[in-house]
Amino acid sequence: MIIKNFRLNVVIRVLLLTATIFGLRHVWAQENWPMTKLFFVIGLTGMIIELIYYVEKTNRDLRSFLLAVKHKDFTHTFTVEQRGKSFSSLKGAFNQIIESYQELRAEKESHYQYLQNVIEHVGVALICFKTDGTIELMNEAAQQLLDRPYMSNIKILERVNEDLMSAVENIQTGERMLVKAPINDELRSIAIQAKEFKLQHTRYKLVSLQDIRTELDETEVDTWQKLIRVLTHEIMNSVTPIISLTKVIYGLMADEKGAPKDLCDLDSEDTEDILHSVSTIESRSKGLLHFVHAYRNLTKIKKPKFEDVSTAEMVMRVHSLLKPELDKRGIVFKFEVPEKPILLKADAELIEQVLINLVKNAIEVLAECEKPAIEVHTYLNNDARPVLMVKDNGPGIDSEYVDKIFIPFFTTKKKGSGIGLSLSRQIMRLHRGSINFYTAAEEGTTFWLTF
Repeated sequence: MIIKNFRLNVVIRVLLLTATIFGLRHVWAQENWPMTKLFFVIGLTGMIIELIYYVEKTNRDLRSFLLAVKHKDFTHTFTVEQRGKSFSSLKGAFNQIIESYQELRAEKESHYQYLQNVIEHVGVALICFKTDGTIELMNEAAQQLLDRPYMSNIKILERVNEDLMSAVENIQTGERMLVKAPINDELRSIAIQAKEFKLQHTRYKLVSLQDIRTELDETEVDTWQKLIRVLTHEIMNSVTPIISLTKVIYGLMADEKGAPKDLCDLDSEDTEDILHSVSTIESRSKGLLHFVHAYRNLTKIKKPKFEDVSTAEMVMRVHSLLKPELDKRGIVFKFEVPEKPILLKADAELIEQVLINLVKNAIEVLAECEKPAIEVHTYLNNDARPVLMVKDNGPGIDSEYVDKIFIPFFTTKKKGSGIGLSLSRQIMRLHRGSINFYTAAEEGTTFWLTF
């Protein structure tokens, strides 16, 4: 019967080793037993080596376990031998840890497969590459968009289009770019966004590319239709009375055959009608000319000169400029200066133009309010982005006009040009920002400028 208990094995080996030492001591005193002495020495040496080997078996198992963890080899299992409770518990713990790692690996593999399926299912083209350009991920949507079934390095994108390659390399986290690139004999409008991150001491850049030709075409058609309706409305409002008045003047100054009448034959009433008609024609012509100038201003916004600008200083300058009008109308202007100055990269002149437009609009809608007030706040939102907020306590924007206020030349004012908010949106886009609003009946309107 094989003895498997560790303690009993050690005790037996120690007893045998002790008996061998005593036997060797007795034999050593005998001068005529040289072979017996040699036998005892060899036996003693062998027992010592075997005892050390037996005792160190646990260290070898531990070393084997640690190497398996190091090399991520979790196929190995440890046999639980009957060497005592402590050894059984140790081998059992080894096996439990290996099973846990096997479960983690299986879970990791399932997550990887899940993410792979998600990435492949997403219709947006995704490319992830290291700082040296090595591509780690490129989904099917990217392969179809770029007409490249495989790319090992992002530099290969240069063969598709140099501008696209430059945009992908230079785009920063959170930035958005639109690149028009001919791919496979088609001019594509590709919207690009990027996110940089670091994993295990390696930096990556994840870039999304989306062909938005269809969306742009639909938006462009819709914008043109809205713009044409506004242009047609404005032009017809001027041209129709001009034509009508011209016919009246022609009827007063020419006979039925079209020959000119003698001006001396015109009575005072006819003369007065002609003068009134000419005056109206002049007025409508000037209005049409003003409309054309407004359109020219809308299409010719100067390129921003970016510099560090204090939001508080901008608001105070706008307040100083409009203070006489605010005081005249009895409007309370509230502005809270933040404890920590908020700076943003912007063209101060253009952003002040936007603020002036928003405050002036608020002044006009507050004309019939009992306690008119305008609030301006500047703060950092949850994404740490600077925000300028302009709020009034007016009647709010009529629901039927909410979708139209940013359309060029649309206005509900009697003397408005209808380009203020449209111009403001363009200026914010040039600053890679946005302008949004919320309005409610009898609660007022709030505009947010987010940079």
